[in-house]
Amino acid sequence: MECNKLRSGNRFLKVKAKVTGFLTAKIEKRNTPEQVIVTKKRNTISTTGLQNLLNAFQTYMSGVKYVGETAATTGIIITTSSGQQVVLRFPNPPTISVTNNSAILTFTVTDDSSDSYTTASEQLITSSAQYNIPIATAGLSLTKNSNEILTLTWVITISISQLNDIIYIPTSTPQQAGGIGCTFITAVGPCQDCPQSTANSQYNYSYIGCTPTGLTSQYSQTNFITSTLFTDMFYNTYSQGSSNSFTYVSNTTLIIYNEYCMAYFIVGIESYQGNYYNNFISLSANYGNICITNSTSVQIAYLQVFFPSETEPYVGVQIEFTT
Repeated sequence: MECNKLRSGNRFLKVKAKVTGFLTAKIEKRNTPEQVIVTKKRNTISTTGLQNLLNAFQTYMSGVKYVGETAATTGIIITTSSGQQVVLRFPNPPTISVTNNSAILTFTVTDDSSDSYTTASEQLITSSAQYNIPIATAGLSLTKNSNEILTLTWVITISISQLNDIIYIPTSTPQQAGGIGCTFITAVGPCQDCPQSTANSQYNYSYIGCTPTGLTSQYSQTNFITSTLFTDMFYNTYSQGSSNSFTYVSNTTLIIYNEYCMAYFIVGIESYQGNYYNNFISLSANYGNICITNSTSVQIAYLQVFFPSETEPYVGVQIEFTT
């Protein structure tokens, strides 16, 4: 959908997301773990890195081709004082934690080799839409000797604020939303329940007689956004999704929206037999009718927008990222 059409509507729910982080280094003598040196340094979140993450979000959520910067691997790359690079790959995905107003990812790597070097700078490389994306740098200076083990812990915090008529739900594990128990009524062809034919064409299938599930059941007639949207954005292993027009990015602002169809607009990831798919849902206020792109529910809920009637041509959520 065209940018000028987006500007014509003012029913986008506003959210601000401030991204900060820091890097902590721990050095311990091999076989003498009580001798520990800990150093902490605030990092610099790259604006280009944020833009690349938003580009990658559109890749797995809207099928947009990724065109940003990439690296050879995920992990933390150390540049030493002599100009050499030490690549420490992530042994595991980041640890996820949440608070009432933030989502936190903790990346940890370890160098237990006998190498000796002095660090000059560090770079954090994350994974999104099958691409390795640099997102932050730090200037931590320390010396690792051959008889020492270096552990680096990089913490990224996304703080959520200035929510406009929408609530933030901290989801330490992914939560479901949408409808279940629905009856399939269209084998082929688009939805027939939207006021505008252009909105109908965005959805592939129609169902009736659904029962709300998960967060849609818990937060009836409520606008919400979950922490999982943010943690997934900063680390995921999803592939390029099916093509659609439900997302729009300008610099470091993300809009997730649809041309008004029915009362609920629900967005997230569908999980089926170990595979993941983008999924967009429009659901009537009484849950009697539902139009979908892939499934009647999402196993990984990102957001829900509720507008019982059409007062604007487009509805959705606008997220402004800052550092």
